[in-house]
Amino acid sequence: MTTFAQILNIKEFSVKDIDLSVIRELEGMLPKHKIMDKNIANKILDVTLEGVNLCNEKIPVIDRWLGELDSKKNKAWSQAALVKAKQAGYKTAKDKEWFASEDDDFISVMNEINLAKAAKKWLENKASYFSMYHYRCRAFIKSDNSAENSSSHGVYGYNIDVQDDTTQVDWTK
Repeated sequence: MTTFAQILNIKEFSVKDIDLSVIRELEGMLPKHKIMDKNIANKILDVTLEGVNLCNEKIPVIDRWLGELDSKKNKAWSQAALVKAKQAGYKTAKDKEWFASEDDDFISVMNEINLAKAAKKWLENKASYFSMYHYRCRAFIKSDNSAENSSSHGVYGYNIDVQDDTTQVDWTK
């Protein structure tokens, strides 16, 4: 049994350690030219779905990590404002706030938050790119099928009434 605790595990998690090699590999499988045929489009459908899925798997873990970092940020700021600022001799609330804002622990956590937000944005953009490519391929396949069906296979031919051969015309009259 797989649980959300296992899927969203952030114990010893670091945004820097997220493996993006498969996402990059899938991105490399997408054609860089605008030439498309039905076979290429069908192959790309699977690649793009896998890409969207891989990106979207990582986003909730980063969201959970951001929640954890927010708690660490608040703790670092409070520790700096209430303890370290007092030890440094700051007495006014405004001086303690300024001191806390430039505390190394607080800045370190803020940098981790910014990195996590950037990673999340990158993954969202990549998922959107795969999704857009998927939609493009589906639209191409649909239009390609429409073109095949509207060709002159007798199904959607010209709309002209032609007498069938079973009707005899009496030319003598």
